[in-house]
Amino acid sequence: MEFIGRVEEQKAINALLAKDGYQGCVIYGRRRMGKTELVKHCLLGKGRPFIMYQCKESSERDNAALFTELIKKELNIQYISFDGFMDAVNFLFDYAKDKEIYLVLDEYPYLRSVVEGCDSKLQEIIDNHASSSKLKLFLLGSSISTMEDVLDHRSPLYMRFTSSILLRQMDYYDSASFYPRYDEVEKIRAYAAFGGVPFYNAQIDDRRSVKENIIRLLSGRFSGFQDFLETYLKEELRKVNNANIVFEAIALGAYHYSDILSKAHIESSPILNAILQKLVKMDLIEYVAPINDKSSKKRSGYRISDTCVRFYYKFIYRNSSAHAVLDDSRFYDHFIAKGFDSIVVPGVFESICKQYLIRENRKGSFDPFFIDIGSYWYDSPSEKRNGQFDVIGKRDDGYVFFECKFTESPITDEVVKEEMAQVEKTTLKPAGYGFFSKSGFSISDKDGYMLFDLKDLYK
Repeated sequence: MEFIGRVEEQKAINALLAKDGYQGCVIYGRRRMGKTELVKHCLLGKGRPFIMYQCKESSERDNAALFTELIKKELNIQYISFDGFMDAVNFLFDYAKDKEIYLVLDEYPYLRSVVEGCDSKLQEIIDNHASSSKLKLFLLGSSISTMEDVLDHRSPLYMRFTSSILLRQMDYYDSASFYPRYDEVEKIRAYAAFGGVPFYNAQIDDRRSVKENIIRLLSGRFSGFQDFLETYLKEELRKVNNANIVFEAIALGAYHYSDILSKAHIESSPILNAILQKLVKMDLIEYVAPINDKSSKKRSGYRISDTCVRFYYKFIYRNSSAHAVLDDSRFYDHFIAKGFDSIVVPGVFESICKQYLIRENRKGSFDPFFIDIGSYWYDSPSEKRNGQFDVIGKRDDGYVFFECKFTESPITDEVVKEEMAQVEKTTLKPAGYGFFSKSGFSISDKDGYMLFDLKDLYK
C-alpha cells in the first residue's frame, strides 16, 4: 500500500539517516497515528540491517529472550545469549562499529516499566559507544507523557537524541489522499467525520458514499470503530484520576473552564486544572484560545482533539438508546444527517480554511506573511457586546479577516459588506479581507480581496 503524508517527518528522518556515526530519534504520539509505519517506510529498502522490536508488557526476561531471537534472525548469528535486555542493546552498538544498523524499539514505555533503571542503562550504553558506533537508534512510544519524560532535561537520556518527532493528526490535505475518488465537497465531509488519524482514514472506501462509510465504520450496529474508540479511551482515561468524567463533560458540550468544572462536579479548580493539563498532554483534548488573549479562561475553552471521537460522542454515544432499537440507515437519517451537514461540516470547513492558510503560509505563498493564524475575540463598546471572528490572520501591518461560507450560494457583494460592517463596529484596523467559499463568488471587485474556493484548497 502506498505510504501517505508525513512529508516533513520523512525529511527529518532521512536527514538523520544521512549523517555519519550514531544518531538517535524519538518518535511519539498517541495510538494509530502511524509511528511504526512511518519508520518502516523510511528505513526499509535502505540496504542496512534493520531490527524492529515491539516491546512487551511482560518481564525483562521475556523481552530479552524475544529480542535475542530477533537479533539472531536479522543478523544471521546463531550462538548468542544475553543476561538482560540492555546487554543485547549493548551488543548491537558494539556490532555496529563496522557496519551501520537501524535499531527500532517500538513502545519503549513498556520496556521502561519492566527494566529497572532502563533510561540510565541506555544512557550509559550510548555514552560508551556514541563516538565509535554507526548504529541509528529509534525509540517509539504511544504514551506521550512517558516519552516527554525521556526527553526532559532531568532524564538520563537528555541530549542523547539528535531529533524528536511528535506525531499528531494529519491535516485535511494529507487526509484527502486516503480517498482520492471523492470530489472536494465529499472530501470535506469525510474529514468532518473521520478527521486526520491515519488508521481511521485507511479504512475508508471511497467507492462508497460518505454516508455509507460512516454507517459501515462508525454509526452502524456492527461498525468496527465503536469498540476500538471505547476500549482505547477507557484505557487512556483510567491513567488519570477523574479524567473520564472531565473528558465526558467536554465530549457532551462543556467548553469553557467554568462549564467543565460545573458539569464534571470536580471538587476544586486546581484539581480540574491538573486533569485538563494532563489530558492536553495526552493529546486527548486541545486548548482553544483566540490569538489575542491566549491565557483567558473566559475566552478560551477545551474540546476533544480527535475529530472522529467528537463525531462519536455527538451523534452516537448520546443517542445510544435509539441506536440499539433502530436500523442503521434510519438512525443515520434521524440522528446524524441534519446536524452533520448543517452544523458539523460548516464548522470543520472553518478549521480546514485555517489549515490551508497555515500550509500556504509555511510555503511562503503570502507576502506579507502571517505571524499568527486563529480566531480573534473582540469587544464592541458602541454596541455593548463582544464576539469572535473565527478565522483571522495576523501580519506585521495588522489583521486580515476571513469569512468562510460552506453554503449552496456564492459569496456576493452583500456578504462582503456585512463582513466589513461587522469589523467596523470594533476598534480593530483591518489590513485586508479574505473569503473562502464552497460555491464560488459573485462580487464586483475580486481584486480587492483574498478569495479561495474548494479547488484552491485541494490543488
